[in-house]
Order: sequence, then structure tokens, then C-alpha cells
Amino acid sequence: MTDNIMNDITRRGWLVGTTAIASSMMMARGASAQTMINMGEPVSKDNPIRYTNNENPYGINPKVMEAIIEAYKKAHLYNFTTRRKLVKIISEIEDIPPECILVGAGSTEFLMATGALCGIAGGNAVVPYPSYAAVTRYVTRFGGQVIEVPVREDMSINLDDLRQAMTDNTKLVYISNPNNPIPNIVEKKSLEKFCLEVSKKAMVVIDEAYYEYVRNDDFSTMAHLVKDNPNIIVLRTASKIHAFANVRVGFAFGHPDTVKLLAKFGSNTISYPAQIGAMVSYKDKEYQKFVVDKNYQSLEILYKMFDELNLPYVKSNANFTYFNAGRDAKIVRDKLLESGVLVGLQYKAFPNWVRISTAKPEEMDYLVKIYKRDFGNI
Repeated sequence: MTDNIMNDITRRGWLVGTTAIASSMMMARGASAQTMINMGEPVSKDNPIRYTNNENPYGINPKVMEAIIEAYKKAHLYNFTTRRKLVKIISEIEDIPPECILVGAGSTEFLMATGALCGIAGGNAVVPYPSYAAVTRYVTRFGGQVIEVPVREDMSINLDDLRQAMTDNTKLVYISNPNNPIPNIVEKKSLEKFCLEVSKKAMVVIDEAYYEYVRNDDFSTMAHLVKDNPNIIVLRTASKIHAFANVRVGFAFGHPDTVKLLAKFGSNTISYPAQIGAMVSYKDKEYQKFVVDKNYQSLEILYKMFDELNLPYVKSNANFTYFNAGRDAKIVRDKLLESGVLVGLQYKAFPNWVRISTAKPEEMDYLVKIYKRDFGNI
């Protein structure tokens, strides 16, 4: 039975994007990005479907890919104006002044810059745990300390807990919203109040990597705060919804003085083709909606399985979910991998919880079949 499932997903899985997108006129050419290392080869332990890195399984918008390929014809030439054009587009979309926007090669360089500033100052960073750990690595690498504040029993980030954990030497407070690996959010009014209050004492960095996936009335970006608050920074990335994970485009929104400070750490690493691609991708709202719609379709497939098996889980505001397998997450990961299903790593705070990134709906069906076979009756 397993071999039949694997062969079926191999034969038809890569065509889903073309089939689904054909219903949309501008996407008629399709998008069928691979979710395995070796496209077209059988699903296996050595060639698994990736449900692990929160990637966009549909890949780069075909129209954007064409623009990137065309841009490579001019990649041998220096270009000093494209960045301004990209900033102008983002400024208009986000209603943020251009001088409040900095472009980089993904959001990681801004996590590095803010972490470095904290560490160089000999300060500490207050961060929820578990959460995305990039900024903490840079804080410690540059000599700072990290104060981890556990999420509460319901897995929410509690802002009062973060306040109480701050010391006179706190230079940075980091919040991923939505969080990762727990795809919940911080309520918008409470977060805005927190940002305005805490930014008087320390730099507040709000990482909105999964911003475009959120469909929750309790959520709001904090980007509107940066213009008048030098100690508030909002980060965005094209790695997720735009599928630029290995193309590298990201943004920091901040006060003009803060943008100038971050720029000292270097933001000239983004290539011309990447900038051209981003200009097209950010303007194409239809493709983004397609990806988000498919994401929630895939999540519903998982929710159905969780409900059937009575497995606790977190309703997602991103392109992944988090569930309690009722057993060691490492065991679950290793067993699923035998059938070509690669899920997320274990987090020490919740050893029985597993993070699953969404793939295409039929790939989610495959995961469900394998999971039920291996764990449904245990």
C-alpha cells in the first residue's frame, strides 16, 4: 500500500499547481515548484516531501520568474536605481515613507544588525520561547545575553511576562508575529500599546515574516508605528509568500534615523535580478491570494486529521501548524521520514509537539495517509 501511495504522489503531485492556477487567467501558465530535492523521482527517505521549512510549495510566480530570468541579461552591469524603484513600490503598498524602508537580502541581515547592536552594547535581549531564534544567535555572538520568556500554557506570548523579564540592561525585545514554531498571534491593540511603552526603554523588533498569510481580525502589522518611533522596527521577508527563500529579499521598516543606523551594517547585498523579481511579485496580489487560499485548504486537511485522532493543535495564522502527537516528536519525525515525509524539528519546551509546514493539498493527503497508518491506531 505504501509503495502505491508513493508512486501516485510522484506521478501526479507536481502538476497540481498547473491545474489549480489554470482557473486564474494570469496564472494560466501554472506553477509546479518541487517540494522534494529530486523532482519526479519516487518519494523516499532520501527524497522526502518537505513539510519542514515553511516554504511556498508553489514556488515563484511564473510571471516573476520570467522577469528574473530577463534581468540576468543585465546582471553584468552595475545598477544604482532599481533599489529606489523597489522602495517606492513597497512605500505605496504599505503607506510608509520611502525613508522608513531599507531593502536587504532577506530579513536575516536585519536580525543580525539588531542583535549585533544589542550585543555590542553589552545588553540583553528579551525574547519569547519557543520562537524564531536567529536574533538570539547574533545577540550572543556579539557579546550580549538572552532572556528567554516561556510562552504560557496555552502557548500564547504574554506581553506582561515580557515586561516583567526586562531589566535595566535590556536593549532589545523581539517578537515574531505570527510566532514560529507556534503559529499564533499577539492581539493588535495590546501589541501596539506594548510597542509604544517598551520602545521608550529598549528597541522593539517585530518580525512579520508570515504577515501575508494572516486572516485574523485580531492581527495588525505594527508598521504604522515606525515613522514616529526610532526604537520600533518591523521586519518583512519575501522568502515565504513570494517563494524567494533562496533569492533573498527582505525589508526593515523603521524611523529614518534607525534605517540609517541599520544601513551601516550593509544592505547592498541584494542582486539586481532579485530586486526586479520583487518589484513584479509584490505588485501581483492575485498570485499571493492564490498561495494563501491553497495554504488554508491544506491546513483544513490537517485539522480534519487532528480532530479525527483527537490531537491537540494550534489554529494557524501562517503556512504551518503545530500539534501534539502524544509521543516524542523525534520518534514521529524519524518514523514519518521512512515514508518520505519530512516534518519539523523538536523544540525542547514541547517535546511531543510537531511542526508541519503546509505543502500542496494532495501532498497533505499523502501525509495524512502515512500518519494515520503509522500512528492512527497507536
